[in-house]
Amino acid sequence: MHQPQTTQIPAVQTRATLIPPPPWRRTEPRHWAAEVPVDDGLRELARFPQTDYADTFEASTVEASTVEADAGEADAGEADAGEADVGGGAEQYTPEEWARAMFEDTRRLMRMFLRLGWRLLGIQLAPVGTPGHVLGWRIVKNAPDFVVLQTRSGLGLTTRLVLHSGGHPTLRFGTFVRCDGLIGRAAWFGVAPLHRLIVSHLLGEATTH
Repeated sequence: MHQPQTTQIPAVQTRATLIPPPPWRRTEPRHWAAEVPVDDGLRELARFPQTDYADTFEASTVEASTVEADAGEADAGEADAGEADVGGGAEQYTPEEWARAMFEDTRRLMRMFLRLGWRLLGIQLAPVGTPGHVLGWRIVKNAPDFVVLQTRSGLGLTTRLVLHSGGHPTLRFGTFVRCDGLIGRAAWFGVAPLHRLIVSHLLGEATTH
């Protein structure tokens, strides 16, 4: 019996497949740090015994070490060298370098958004690239296992950020805010939910790239 011939119809490319996504649209998965109970050890490092707001986030650096090891293995072509980096690649970063990875190595639009938001809160920022600062925040303490950043606001806010490594495969990031006056208090607690979301994103991304 004669079989009728069939023809394969090529798949039609839609407009969505022909046009690349805009640069601000992410295609890779996002990573988030976990919020944990406020770490009193970070509070001591911040030297803010009494604050009106505090939070703590935690993220593992193991995945960052693995990514770094894979990149080193691909460049060198030696698997054993890559495996050696897995054990301590990320731990070689200082707390200041981790802080810069969070705030300065993020996307340009995010950096612009951060500085705009901080300025709207009246926070006094140093120019980008100023020595002794991280994206405009002054480094007030820089130790081998932790770094403390600080800003002041015309609205009566004094904020300290603490990033602690401690030689463990995790990073802890704490925010401690003192509000002097009702205006500053209202402004901060209005943006606090967004602050927690951004910190979770920045810390999660920094420890996985």
